[in-house]
Amino acid sequence: MPRTGNFGGFEFDEEVFSGMMQEADYWSTPIIASGIVQQDSSIMNLIGEHGNVATIPIYKPLDANEDGMDALNNDGMTDNTPVEISGDKQTCMLIQRMKAFKAKDFTKELTGADPMTLIRNKIAGYYNQVWEKELMNIAQAVLAVSALSDHVLDLGGKAIEAGTVYDAEQAALGDMAGGLGLMVMHSMIFKEYKKMEMVDYDKYVVNGVIQKEITLPTIAGKHVLVTDRFTENGGVYSTYLFGEGAFLSCDKNNYENQYTTNYDPEASAGIDKFYTKQGKVLHPNGLSLAVDNIAKESPTFAELGDTANYALKFHTKNVKMGLIKSKVGVAVV
Repeated sequence: MPRTGNFGGFEFDEEVFSGMMQEADYWSTPIIASGIVQQDSSIMNLIGEHGNVATIPIYKPLDANEDGMDALNNDGMTDNTPVEISGDKQTCMLIQRMKAFKAKDFTKELTGADPMTLIRNKIAGYYNQVWEKELMNIAQAVLAVSALSDHVLDLGGKAIEAGTVYDAEQAALGDMAGGLGLMVMHSMIFKEYKKMEMVDYDKYVVNGVIQKEITLPTIAGKHVLVTDRFTENGGVYSTYLFGEGAFLSCDKNNYENQYTTNYDPEASAGIDKFYTKQGKVLHPNGLSLAVDNIAKESPTFAELGDTANYALKFHTKNVKMGLIKSKVGVAVV
């Protein structure tokens, strides 16, 4: 008799499990603390019940320095002729990923008193890695867009120095520099900053209340995520800088059977199976995804990592990303 609703001999309630997953942190603490991923549930309303694409309208800033935007002289003679507000749009797409797991004797692994929490922690950690990998893949593609060339500081094979982070931020954002609150770097680069005594530590604080007893490294007032993934290629180290709201995000909330189980009594004398899937918009704010280039109903990792699939929609200073390319141990002259 099939044991649907059980996993490894333990009762499985999909509704309860889904609630536990929603409570889990899907982003590592520095990303949460920095606020670079801006949750916007209204995007799912734009996508709709059965859709996968959203078009977000953009209204251009009222810039008094642009042609036709000068304030008129109120002299009693000059007509105050209205001008039309200009706008644009950026298009994003729902990213859907899935993974199934199986075990011949999963019970041996679930030795704790709360096996469902153990399962949740395993799957939450897995998807944490999945979405972090997607985010960095998108960032790498976006920062290769030619219109954002000023957002990349290439040291030409030289090493970082104390002022490099300031140079990179000013090159990317000009007079709006100061808004990039997270640095993602290789451990070798982090070591160099430590040698320069530039690393401090802050507690994770939200709205003035300490939420977790954890300290975060900071450099030049920016939170730091140290990872050897995504940050090195052929001896060239990539240090990414992100600002608040660099990515727009929302979770797919209309799944049927998002987390479910099954039991195959025939194969290998019995196999427990656990099926999971998640969907998320993870969109670089200020760019538009060329959805016509996406072959199927969810973009692949390769499609999201293709620079040709992105077009700039914001002023470059409003794209809250930057990149430093450097090496280690080569003095800057």
